[in-house]
Amino acid sequence: MLVCWPATAQAAKQARAPQGTSSREARDEAMRAIPYNQLDRHARIKVGAVLANTTIYRHLPSETIECDAALFVFLVEHPDLVVNMWEVLGVSDVELLRAGDHAFQASDKAGTRGHIEYLFDGPQVHVVYAEGTYTGSLLPRPVHGRCVILLRSNYLRAADGRPIVRSNIDAFVYLENVGVGVLAKTFQPLVTSSADHNFRETTRFLASVHRAAETNYAGMQRLAQKLTKIDDGDRREFADLTTQLAVRAALAETPSPARSANPARPSTAGRPAPRLRKR
Repeated sequence: MLVCWPATAQAAKQARAPQGTSSREARDEAMRAIPYNQLDRHARIKVGAVLANTTIYRHLPSETIECDAALFVFLVEHPDLVVNMWEVLGVSDVELLRAGDHAFQASDKAGTRGHIEYLFDGPQVHVVYAEGTYTGSLLPRPVHGRCVILLRSNYLRAADGRPIVRSNIDAFVYLENVGVGVLAKTFQPLVTSSADHNFRETTRFLASVHRAAETNYAGMQRLAQKLTKIDDGDRREFADLTTQLAVRAALAETPSPARSANPARPSTAGRPAPRLRKR
């Protein structure tokens, strides 16, 4: 997941005051929520090593957006497509390229490079493992780190039937050979403040993709054709998903007496079926 990618100083400056928590209670609850019994042996070893040596823990504040469930899950599981969109739109220099069915190579072009691997897809739960190295002016020597990210998502319906996604992230970070003083003065503020900010901005971007799919069909199809750094099949699936949203939005313009007046409630309508990735 991109939202917990190690921060640059510029990202930290742009971040608002942290709103998440690093409490022991939140950490213990997140550890219990990780589906260990559904991870294979290699995944359990990776997760266990980070959790046993966590340097920084962060529970990010929950984010609630309007977004189709299938589109949300697709974008979460295809971060290379999201980054390619950012590149086409000129909003980010981050580079993320697929390195396997469930793996990606990443660079923020500011000193951080790493490998990201999806260990589990729910779709209500995603477990992501990342490891990388920072080399830059903040520290006199390179720092290697590993991270486990737990994303939990709930799919709801608003009173008018609009799709709502409520999600939160728990991040466990292990930094090797970093002294307590350096950690307190440099990495802890950078990771916590920028992670909150990045998660908020990333979820807002996913919501904007949903809105554009409903209101600007032609523009979304043109954007899909410009995504040249992703798999052709992923590009076609993205185009198909946005087409379905455009069609449903057009049909919804006709008033329907069957629309519910009930408050937001859990809903399985449009929710992707759970898929467990085999390792």
